[in-house]
Amino acid sequence: MSGAEEVCAVPEQEGQFQAPTCSRGPSEGREAKAKKSRSSRSSRAGLLFPVSRIDRQLRRGLFAQRFAARAPVYLAAVLQWVTHKIVDAAALVCKKSKQKRISPWHLRAALQKCSVLQQLLRGAAVPRPRGRAVPQGRRVASPSKKKTTKSKKRRPGRRAAPARATAAAH
Repeated sequence: MSGAEEVCAVPEQEGQFQAPTCSRGPSEGREAKAKKSRSSRSSRAGLLFPVSRIDRQLRRGLFAQRFAARAPVYLAAVLQWVTHKIVDAAALVCKKSKQKRISPWHLRAALQKCSVLQQLLRGAAVPRPRGRAVPQGRRVASPSKKKTTKSKKRRPGRRAAPARATAAAH
């Protein structure tokens, strides 16, 4: 039975008048409201970023008195696109350096290489990496000491620490 068909039962007693009772398909009525599945605004828009959370943050931020219904959807789509671009570029940098895990350094290098993202983030304050003092491509070997004893030799498994210049203030 499709949703357009109706089944009406007319009472066969002629003495009393009763209105015919009609049962409708599953798309209408009380049962349809209970069976109708709820879907989020993110899933309806085909996004991974939370539209409802962005809507709430826009309202709490007091950026404007009123917002269109599509504003948080559009903003979620833009944020998802920017994130996708940055992670894709960082994955390429990570692959070139023969590593399997994306680090903050890879994200920073990806932002420096992609001109579209540079233009987008030109006005924003991008944090500087604090983890590494010297980028990986420019590492300098520490000066080797000519006299080494057996107790002071380096172990082959450890990396050498980057050379640090200390300024003596006298």
